[in-house]
Amino acid sequence: MTNLSDFSDDELDQILDAPGAVLKGATLADGQPGAIQFFKEMASGAKVFREAQEHENDFVREVAVAMRARLGEQNAAEAEAARNPASQVGVASAAAATDRAATDRAATEGARPDPEGETARAVELTAASVKVLRERADAADVEAYADWILRIAEEVAEAAGTKEGGFFSKRVMVSTGERDFIDRLTAAVGR
Repeated sequence: MTNLSDFSDDELDQILDAPGAVLKGATLADGQPGAIQFFKEMASGAKVFREAQEHENDFVREVAVAMRARLGEQNAAEAEAARNPASQVGVASAAAATDRAATDRAATEGARPDPEGETARAVELTAASVKVLRERADAADVEAYADWILRIAEEVAEAAGTKEGGFFSKRVMVSTGERDFIDRLTAAVGR
């Protein structure tokens, strides 16, 4: 069995970041989703992540559990930094960081995500992750990881129907943009 400890920190970041990037990319693959569509797609993606924590493949399960633990650590660190910025750095640095954070928040509030950039990032991160895994992981673990990545994209794409072509067009389960994203991911995992 492949263990996460077999990889460097940079490689581990790629392996753990790819599933989340795929979730985000699949959500944005057909443009800017409406609130209900976004909720359905995120709920579907969350379900796939929960199921992965009990996956039959030990490596996929280990990745999913590590992602959950990392997210918990990040949330705790952000909460502590928000509560007490000086606890992370010196007082002068904390004041400067607080000012920068407020400026960054003001600049990004209302900013719309970049669907093309996010889907490209997901495909690139997936390709890099699978490449690293193919070099040092068991073949069964690589295939299970690739299947999981593709399942995330497919489940999210199928979660909410999309109207293509305007107001009077019929609803399709998977849009052209989502199908293109899934095809690019499929190529990225070597299928």
